Parts: sequence; C-alpha cells; structure tokens
Amino acid sequence: MRPVVRGEVPKNPDGTNKVYSDYANARRDLISRMGEFCSYCNMRLGTSLAVEHVQPKKHQSHLELEWSNFLLACTNCNSTKGDEIVDENNIGTFFWADIHNTHIPFLYDEDGRVSINKVQLTEEEQKKAQNTIKLVGLQKYADTQEASDRRWKNRKEAYKQATEHLNDLEEATIKGARIPLINVLVTAAYNKGFFSVWFTVFQAHDDVKKALIEKFIGTTAECFDASNYYAPIKRTTEM
Repeated sequence: MRPVVRGEVPKNPDGTNKVYSDYANARRDLISRMGEFCSYCNMRLGTSLAVEHVQPKKHQSHLELEWSNFLLACTNCNSTKGDEIVDENNIGTFFWADIHNTHIPFLYDEDGRVSINKVQLTEEEQKKAQNTIKLVGLQKYADTQEASDRRWKNRKEAYKQATEHLNDLEEATIKGARIPLINVLVTAAYNKGFFSVWFTVFQAHDDVKKALIEKFIGTTAECFDASNYYAPIKRTTEM
C-alpha cells in the first residue's frame, strides 16, 4: 500500500472550501491529488475507481460528504470492505494510506501474494496489518477467490514487469544508458500501478526509488528517508 497525501479540502475559485452535494463529485479532486490508483491494493484504474468512505456512510452518515473521510478504491477493495464497521472505536486497528506509512507493514512476492512484514512490526502492528489485509481482501489469491478478483494476478504481472525492467536497467548501466531507462521504467510503473511492488523490486537502486516517489502523484515523500537510501520510515501522523 502506497502512503498518500489527500491534503486539505479543495477550494472553490473564490477561495472557499468546496462543499460536495454528492460524494461521487469528489472523485476528480481525489484523483488530482493521488492519481488514478486504489488506495488499498494500489492498482491503477482509468475507470471503475470509486470514492470510498473510510468510515462507511451506512454507519457514519454524518461523514458521507466529508473530504477527510474519502479515499479511492477499486471495485474489489470497495466491495470487500463494504459496510464493515469502522468508526472512532476501532479505526486505530487498521493501517490507512493517508495516516500511516503503509508501505512498511506489507511484503510483496513474485506470485502476487501480500504478507505481513513481521521483522519491522511489533505484535500489535502485525495485528493491524492482518486486520487491514482482511478488511479489503488482499489475502485473496488464485485458489481462494472469485474469477472477477484479479488483484493478485495484476500484482504478479507488475512484479514480472518490474523484474524485466530491472534486468534491462542493470545491463544499461554497464553501457552508460541508465537515466533514459529509469525514465522508461518509472513511466511503466505508473501506468501499471502497484507502487510497493516496484519499490520492492528496485530496493537496491536509490535513484529508481527516488524517481518512483516523484512519479506517483500524491506519494508521501516524508515516508522515505532520502538521507538513508530512501528507507521507509514512519510518518509524523503516526508517531
């Protein structure tokens, strides 16, 4: 999961805060801030990307039109999360892309699987990571899911594509053509989505990690320590 900045409420031309008569009307503003990516699985979608309520409107109707309660979600993440009760009593038992460095809690492998980063997480944080995986169904794989849920397969394809670009980059470095290849691969990454998959594959290449952070609109730069090989660090909102 990519850590993102939603930012303050968008403004009208006269400088006043936008007031949404329908939450779906916030989609354009959310995309302009965070790109066309699901806030949970991070798949890129030009269409079928919905305005998602962190605290479901069914249980928290007063937050239905609140900018601070909006994220973006694909059909699978949105429908899996559904009306699961998330409110002030348990919101702290999950990881959220706009609050935490959500790149830290999860690991991504070449088979499209998402697992918990037990090395870097406390026992309490591991429970939060597991809750988050279950909340949006990131544990669903080929042998456990409906045919319509292809998130795992898209992650697998992204990992394969990233690995191919890694091989090209290492060969290009020998020939002195590294920078043009970085530009190509970060564009491919942006078009495919799955920021954390690409960041994982290129974990030994600081210039690529920097380029990925800059390319993916709305990525929280403070979550990656530029003075320490862009190592993921907790953001100030969770300290």
